[in-house]
Amino acid sequence: MHAPKRETEKSCCEADENYAPLVTIYADASCLRNPDPNASAGCRAVIIDRKRTEIRLVARYLGPITNQQAEVLACVKALEELRRPCRVEIFSDSMYVIDTMTGLNRMKTNRPFWGSLVEASLGHHITWRWVKGHHGATFQEAADRLACAASTAKGDLQSDDLDFLAKHLSEENNQPNIRSFEIELDKIVSRYEVFGHSEHQAPKLDDGTAFPSAFSA
Repeated sequence: MHAPKRETEKSCCEADENYAPLVTIYADASCLRNPDPNASAGCRAVIIDRKRTEIRLVARYLGPITNQQAEVLACVKALEELRRPCRVEIFSDSMYVIDTMTGLNRMKTNRPFWGSLVEASLGHHITWRWVKGHHGATFQEAADRLACAASTAKGDLQSDDLDFLAKHLSEENNQPNIRSFEIELDKIVSRYEVFGHSEHQAPKLDDGTAFPSAFSA
């Protein structure tokens, strides 16, 4: 009488192993004083696990590299957050990235950066989409703010701060709350500039569904 139960449990495990989360990524980059040798570049991404309505943010300081290189690394850093094979839709306002990853351009320059992106893409089914920058796309605007923050602070934003910001970017009444996100981000960047990085506890976004998270193996 116990055999059907064991088969059901096995089926559930197999379903988890084969499940590919549906993920949307909004990636962007910022480079202050580009292409000056003292340039300060940062990349950022808003990553959304659609099934779990879970949001993860990335904000990395990249140092004195070009804006094009930073745009490529924005996608790399976002994909590196995924811990299992996913169906991914990546939005970027960089035609350089989109045209290259869809085969319209050849990878003639910045080969190490493209190599990193190709490696990060392995195992995922990715659709590359261009989005016009500064044109009202809420999550792309949020990604832009994060990149500017990393460039200005000249450092990565701490994971606790990013989790805290994700809470303010989560949907309220079916609308992403960009204004609340901007207010809290400004406070965090000001604190970094004055006091450096400090940590605080932030709530985790998890709707409690049974779907495995894109951010856990």
